Amino acid sequence: MKFLGCLFAAALFIATPAAADQVIMKDGTVFKGKIEVDTDKAVLIGNPPFDPNSYLLKTEDIEKIIYEEYHQNPPAERKRGFIMEGRINGNIVSSDQISFGPAPSLYAGLGFRVHPLVELDGGVDWTPTLHDADAFSVSDGTTTRRYEDFWQYAAVFSLRLYPFYEKKWKTEPYLTAGYTWSHQIPKDSGDSLKGSGWTIGFGAIRPLSAHLFLEGRVVYQSLSYDSIQFLGQQGTLQPSIDQHVYSMSIGASYRF
Repeated sequence: MKFLGCLFAAALFIATPAAADQVIMKDGTVFKGKIEVDTDKAVLIGNPPFDPNSYLLKTEDIEKIIYEEYHQNPPAERKRGFIMEGRINGNIVSSDQISFGPAPSLYAGLGFRVHPLVELDGGVDWTPTLHDADAFSVSDGTTTRRYEDFWQYAAVFSLRLYPFYEKKWKTEPYLTAGYTWSHQIPKDSGDSLKGSGWTIGFGAIRPLSAHLFLEGRVVYQSLSYDSIQFLGQQGTLQPSIDQHVYSMSIGASYRF
């Protein structure tokens, strides 16, 4: 019977996951198990079936808490700091001058959450292919060129606001607004269109781990292209080309 008891205990030990919450005290004592209660005054940790006792630990005596899974910190502390992010965008473009079809783009950028309410972001958005079925044409009075296929890159700078940062929601919504400088380059031409405009939208982030976050957003952009490089010369587009871009995005960010 004693042998069977030892065998059962060993099997239970093997079947129990090695990962566990840990509370490290200021005197060096380490408690391992599952945190059952976590407040700003005390932490209750237990380790059944290995230890029938649970331990109530004062927050003022705790040096560090390590969670087995993602645990959302108090709102005043969470996710403040440096950010790396990437997104895949689906774009629908509306314009009276150029009839672009839907097109995907990729975004890569950096940011910094300076406060739980405010985040500053900047990056580059790259669209590998834009197609105008009607063939947009440009002339300097002597030479006329028709463009069908373009690629585009844009520098994007934006501000995010997290209006519900005081809520302990795992999914955190935000509002975003910013400014962008864009270049549309007709393929195999050496020419380019230059413009700028503003963006506004909303989105949300959700943690997958302590640092990795899933992101989704919907953004509207109003762009105006008013200058052109044509046959090696800089010129002005009259009238300017106005575009309205509607984007839906999904991506991920790593938050230090």
